[in-house]
Amino acid sequence: MTMARFVYNVTKAPIGWSLFRDRERVGGFVSKEAALEAATAAGADALREGHSIQINVPGSDPSEGEKSESWPERWRTK
Repeated sequence: MTMARFVYNVTKAPIGWSLFRDRERVGGFVSKEAALEAATAAGADALREGHSIQINVPGSDPSEGEKSESWPERWRTK
């Protein structure tokens, strides 16, 4: 069985925060902390199944987490 690698990204949304797993939106949240908790819970399940995970959460500068080259151009802030 091949194990997967999941990448969770918390990003600022027009209203609140969004959580993406492998570039697919999986939820919207009122706070960055709530999005992190959801990513942590989903990541824990993936770890139990033997997968590897990475969780990315921006710091104080909301655009910090959106500069990643892994984001499609339409998701990047100008």
